[in-house]
Amino acid sequence: MGPTRDQGLREVKEIVEKGTDREEYDPKQCEEERRELRIRYRELTEEALEKRRELVTQDSGDGLLRFVSKSNVLFRNVKNTQEAVLDSRFLVLASDLNSQKTQSIQIGDSVEVNLDELVAKVITFSSEGPNHVSDTCLDWELIGQKASTFGKRVHTMDFMLGPLSFQRKEQKRTRVGKLTKNKEDLVMPTQLKKSDIKEQENETSNNVNTIYQILSQVGPVNYFKFVTNPESFAQTVENIFYVSFLARSGVVGISTETGQPILDLRDAPNVTNIEDVVNKKQIIMGIDIKDWNDIVKTYKITKSYIPTRQFADKVAGGTEWY
Repeated sequence: MGPTRDQGLREVKEIVEKGTDREEYDPKQCEEERRELRIRYRELTEEALEKRRELVTQDSGDGLLRFVSKSNVLFRNVKNTQEAVLDSRFLVLASDLNSQKTQSIQIGDSVEVNLDELVAKVITFSSEGPNHVSDTCLDWELIGQKASTFGKRVHTMDFMLGPLSFQRKEQKRTRVGKLTKNKEDLVMPTQLKKSDIKEQENETSNNVNTIYQILSQVGPVNYFKFVTNPESFAQTVENIFYVSFLARSGVVGISTETGQPILDLRDAPNVTNIEDVVNKKQIIMGIDIKDWNDIVKTYKITKSYIPTRQFADKVAGGTEWY
């Protein structure tokens, strides 16, 4: 079985090796080259952080473009995940700087188009040029031919007027008057005393002790027959929970030598049998309604070893708290 498995692993490795593009991913890349890449990426990131304010406020954006171009050159030699992470971090920084630069762009009166200046420049491009007579029409065909070199069509005049003026909406803030409560309607909270609170008895410890005494009387018994209550699924789960406390304490154990889980008492852990405690095994068992019904039918359980516990209805009344 061993040689066959090794041969299968070798075949898988050969297939992966053949299908791996070394231009994109190469785990055997020179360590010195990888170290140099990491150093240059960190230097590039630190330099961009130092010039952050300059790159955001710069008008042309050529500075940020140069940084991105440098990272593109470094990325050509990236063939492992560690260097790729550094590249992605730098790209996140570059996109953040570009986002800040976009937000800092101000569109207002300073960049609005001066209509008189625009018309004067359009006239200079007409066939008559500066000698154009104001009462005659412009040679729009000639102007369109000259403008077509800068775009697929001539831009309309209304599109070039710049941003439209608008009026900001003022937010109306309404003040909510302070609610004044009538002192006569106020009710003092009930003051509790120590005698008003009933101390609840620790039922878990009592139930665990009761189950231990029952097991000591019945002796070795099938685990499922002992914990299963055919009348109540909920109490079956509780019995499993209580027995787990005894198993954790090391005073009970489950043996599977007969093919069935047999529950029996064990000696309490001490110095002589501490090795058995160290080597003990524990499991997590789940049970649902279907499993519970199957267990009851399979083992023909009609009566529970652990008596069904009766829960008294507790109702809070008077001044006592439960």
